[in-house]
Amino acid sequence: MRSSRVPQALTCGIAALLVAACSGDPAPAPAPVEPEAEPAPVPTEFEGQAPPGIEGEVLRVLHGDDVDAHDIFADPLGVRISPVGDAFLISSGGEDRHLLQDAATGADLWEGEVRFRGFGTDLTGAPVLLMSDGDRPFVLDPAGAVLWEPAEEGDRYLDGVGVRRPDEWSAQEPYGEYTVLAADGEELWGYEFAAPPGEPSEEPADPEDEEAEEPEEAEEAADEPQRLGVPVTAWDGAVLLASGDGALHARSLDSEEPGGELWTLDVGTDGDLGLTDLAPLPVPHVLGLFPLPAAEDGKAADEDTRESADPGDDVLLVRWSSAESPSVLSAHDPADGDVLWTLEEPGPNPVGGAYDPAGPAGGLYDATTGTFLLPQASGTATAVAVDLAAGEVRWGLEEEDGAFSPAFTHAGFVYGTDRGGESDSQVVLDALDMDVVADDLDAHVEAVTDGGHAILVQGRQRFVYGPPPQEEPEETGEPSESPSESPDDDAS
Repeated sequence: MRSSRVPQALTCGIAALLVAACSGDPAPAPAPVEPEAEPAPVPTEFEGQAPPGIEGEVLRVLHGDDVDAHDIFADPLGVRISPVGDAFLISSGGEDRHLLQDAATGADLWEGEVRFRGFGTDLTGAPVLLMSDGDRPFVLDPAGAVLWEPAEEGDRYLDGVGVRRPDEWSAQEPYGEYTVLAADGEELWGYEFAAPPGEPSEEPADPEDEEAEEPEEAEEAADEPQRLGVPVTAWDGAVLLASGDGALHARSLDSEEPGGELWTLDVGTDGDLGLTDLAPLPVPHVLGLFPLPAAEDGKAADEDTRESADPGDDVLLVRWSSAESPSVLSAHDPADGDVLWTLEEPGPNPVGGAYDPAGPAGGLYDATTGTFLLPQASGTATAVAVDLAAGEVRWGLEEEDGAFSPAFTHAGFVYGTDRGGESDSQVVLDALDMDVVADDLDAHVEAVTDGGHAILVQGRQRFVYGPPPQEEPEETGEPSESPSESPDDDAS
């Protein structure tokens, strides 16, 4: 007899259904499906205390269905927020889209779908935004107005001025004609950066050429005092040129004497730097111009501080790097180049290019205490905190402290993450002595503006925290002594 191909389990199941149908008993109902729990609403009330250094009150929130916020905050990949002056730059996480908002009021100052290239400064040291729309670079000030655009293709922005380099410029062949321009494109000063004497020319000289340069003429050319160089930074009234041979030349941008010599630093001849015996000679990299803290209550500067580094003055900081020796920091009076102090770092640091523009090399500066936190590539510390007024190391992050990653400074504090601890929550250090001020915070600080407005992140919500906007004076029928200025209407 042929056996059935129906599985036994299926046969038993059919029999059970037949019995149930004959008996009249209903089939068991399927288990009810519970509805998915709705996500908790985004909180709108800040709980706890603000982190150290943050003062004021909650002004507004940036997320939630009931919040009248710009649609950039609904980006599915989130946003990044950075401070610039007294404004916040909100950048889309999913595309090149940016929004600049007034930190106090939340008013939109500028928005655009362009590429953000980084932060810079103007001639006064105020922060600016470096942007580009396709191949066209431009610069915005913190109010959203266009500060600079290239007058000609190839013009570059440098700390408040424009620089026009020779055609087909390269770090290997930087020689040729240069022009320094104002932010509006006006030509301030032009000069030639000549190749050093004895540099081989592209074509060998004809020995029968009667007009060939005589040896005496070559010697006279070698006696010329300066070869100028490539602009690497600028500030109000001056531009600093690197000549590629260990020298920095400060030249005037004053309209009465554009290009006039102000001062020169030469590592090969300046004994005050104490580097003339090193071989090879260190390469200078300008870290920037930094303001020292103003004296409190009319107090004078510390007795150990040089007279030309008084509170409230600006200090020009230069790192002299060599691959074989510890790098050296030197502080200078930007008015005359005088050496205020020098300080040997724990070990060698990257030499970099001879014509690199000024930049803090990853450093953080706290203007409240005058503390400059500078990462180290070698030596006993991963970073050192330098007192820019006295030229002394206040503290250093040793290898065992290397898990702390500093992010930014504000009001005498260093904010960062201790990735070597039990969690990667934000940690706040005292900028003067590295003491931990707080490490179990109710919220972490994402960004703080120059005016003290902060973004605090807590429970999927961003809170704008800080002093309320100043109230406008009541109308009295008399003209105001200091009328407020609005951003340019034609800002890009």
